[in-house]
Amino acid sequence: MTYLTWRRELVRSAIDQMLAATDPDRGPFGDGGVLFNAMMQDLSQSLPALEIVAAADDILTAHRGFCEGRSCEVAQALKVCLSMPAEKQGLERRLVLDRERVEQNALGHDANLLLVWDGRRTSPIEELGVAALSERFPCQGSEARWSTGELVALLESRALQCRRTRVAQEIVAEDPATTPSGGTVVLVFPTDPGTRPWVATVAVALPTEELPESEPPTLDGYQAMRVLVGPTSTSA
Repeated sequence: MTYLTWRRELVRSAIDQMLAATDPDRGPFGDGGVLFNAMMQDLSQSLPALEIVAAADDILTAHRGFCEGRSCEVAQALKVCLSMPAEKQGLERRLVLDRERVEQNALGHDANLLLVWDGRRTSPIEELGVAALSERFPCQGSEARWSTGELVALLESRALQCRRTRVAQEIVAEDPATTPSGGTVVLVFPTDPGTRPWVATVAVALPTEELPESEPPTLDGYQAMRVLVGPTSTSA
C-alpha cells in the first residue's frame, strides 16, 4: 500500500467510524459537531492538517467532486474546516477595515441582508440581498460552489443572530451598565474555487452611554468558523 493510499484509507476509516456512531435521523452534524470535532482531533494526531485536506480531496475526487452521501459530506466538511485558518487572519483584518458595514448589518435586523467576503485580502466585505447573493454565487448548476440547503442554513444562522442582537439591545435599554454583544454572520468563499464556503459568526459590541466608543467586530469565540450544514440526505 502506498503512502497516498494509506492516507486516504485512514481518513475514510475515521469518517466511517464517525458515521457509525451518528444517529442516522439527525445526520452527521446533528449533535452540533461533537463527533466531527473529536474525529478531526484524532486525525490531527496522525496527519498534518494539509495531509488530511489532501486525503479528503482524494475521497471527493473519487466521487467526481460531488458530495452525494454522508461520507462525502463529512469529507467536504474536513476539507473546509482545515482550510479555514488560511482565511481567518484576512477576515479578522477585514472586520476592522469594514467595521461600519458590519455593525450596520448587525444592528439593522434585516435577516435577508447578508455579509459576504470572497477571501481576497484586498476585497471588502459586501452586503448582498438573497437574490443578489444567489446570482453572484450560484447554488445550483455547473458553476455552483454550494447548495440550496447551505443557503437555507445561512439564512437560519443570520436570523438567529438578528434575534440575539434584539435581545442584547433590550438588555442594554433596561440596564445600560451591562455589555452584551449583538451578532451577525459573514459568508466566506475561499479563493480556491474547489473549496466550499464557510460561515463566520461575528460579535458586535453595542455602544452605550458609558461606552460610546465600542470595540470593533470580532470573530465570536472558538466555534466562530464553521461549515454550513443544510438538510442532510438519508443516503449512506
